[in-house]
Amino acid sequence: MPKKPCAHPGCFRLIEVGIGYCDAHARSEKRDRDKPSEASRRAERPSRKWYNSKGWRGKTGRRLQQLNAEPLCRLCPDHSKQLATVADHVLPHRDDYGLFWFGALQSLCKSCHDIKKQRAERRETQGGGL
Repeated sequence: MPKKPCAHPGCFRLIEVGIGYCDAHARSEKRDRDKPSEASRRAERPSRKWYNSKGWRGKTGRRLQQLNAEPLCRLCPDHSKQLATVADHVLPHRDDYGLFWFGALQSLCKSCHDIKKQRAERRETQGGGL
């Protein structure tokens, strides 16, 4: 099988054709490629910082207050209520400061949030309504 040098600058380890980097550099290259996209994603969405703030995540934060007030998932069927782990905005805040901090919340389990709620939001943004 033909071999070629690793694509990392200054590395001369031989690897098989079709593979970009040697084992030593494959992970670090992926990490370096992912950094700019993560930084730009944070820059364009101010709510990312809000979700990590003390006012949202702290011991007296809004998330915990909601989960304590409504500990079971609102969307699960009555016969199989799950413990809620996500404080979800009833109306999508779309980075609106007022809606994020003062809009209505509902308690959901992770499964319902990831599947049912996001599917409904996707339909809403595509113009299909609920």
